[in-house]
Amino acid sequence: MHHYHKLQQTLDTHPMGAPPSEEFLEILKILFPPGEVELAALMDFKLRTAGEIARRAGMPEKEALQKLEAMADRGSVLAKKLDGQPAYALLPNYPGLFEYPIIKGVDGETLKRLAKLWHAYYMRAMAAELASASPPWTRVFPAEEALTEEYEILPFEVASKMMERTKAIALANCACRISAGNCDKPLDVCLAFDGAASFLAEREMARLISLQEAVEVLKRAEEAGLVHTGNNAADKLLFLCNCCPCCCHFLRLITEHNYTNAVAKSSYQARLDGSLCTGCGICAEERCPVKALNIEGDHAVFHPEKCIGCGLCVSTCPTGALRLEKRANHQPPPATTGELVARITATKKL
Repeated sequence: MHHYHKLQQTLDTHPMGAPPSEEFLEILKILFPPGEVELAALMDFKLRTAGEIARRAGMPEKEALQKLEAMADRGSVLAKKLDGQPAYALLPNYPGLFEYPIIKGVDGETLKRLAKLWHAYYMRAMAAELASASPPWTRVFPAEEALTEEYEILPFEVASKMMERTKAIALANCACRISAGNCDKPLDVCLAFDGAASFLAEREMARLISLQEAVEVLKRAEEAGLVHTGNNAADKLLFLCNCCPCCCHFLRLITEHNYTNAVAKSSYQARLDGSLCTGCGICAEERCPVKALNIEGDHAVFHPEKCIGCGLCVSTCPTGALRLEKRANHQPPPATTGELVARITATKKL
């Protein structure tokens, strides 16, 4: 058992966090069976060659390589090349240990068990850990159908523009919806980029797609009423999820746990023109994921403090009563992922 405790403690050193709980230890037992957990407990988040990890473990390199490859194939550890040699590192909980084994595909009983354990762990410990990040780990991108040329649109504000900067794009199924199963929204809408895309495609957890195909994924997601969320940095995308408020571990921080600032809002906000509203209810009943709109009598009522700026209400308003406008005093996201991590780490040490 001490190997699992040690592994949990190492995972908890990541800024993402991995707080201790009995449920998490059970998750680790599934993801790292005996014979492999001993190796994982010697690893950290830095890529190291199989030879270095084998020396740490005092075992033949060939044996260590077989075990490391088995873990990488299941999505339990990250695998890349380092100076032409196979190299491996631990993954954080998100994106990583939660998503990758599920999208790789585990047998039905294991999936049920993992889903139950992750739900319990999320509710007991991980939701609060995710919500403690300042700035937030993820941010909202507006639905592009809702944007107009009235305002200057900065590249980091638009998902498709951010995707143009990437070198590789992979499409995977949504682990949140597979695990929670609370809705019938599309599964094949989660995007990974560059190094993560290559890893997921190589290990058959995702498939590489073109930029045009990725843009079509965004359109499908918007039509289905899914919120674009990605890593909260202005320089490049690492992942882009298309999220529902009933399954997504990050949106549920707002909708279920009332951590209203746990996901960074987009630089836009909806605006309602009551004179044009007919009270059809589409915005409140079908599109707004955070209950920022409700129907009173024969008109919609807008609660701006709740709005995350996803634009889903705007793109389907039949009368044009809703539009997106620039959010006042909006703070841009951290310039890089490194800056994001540094700022979160600094606030956690306070």
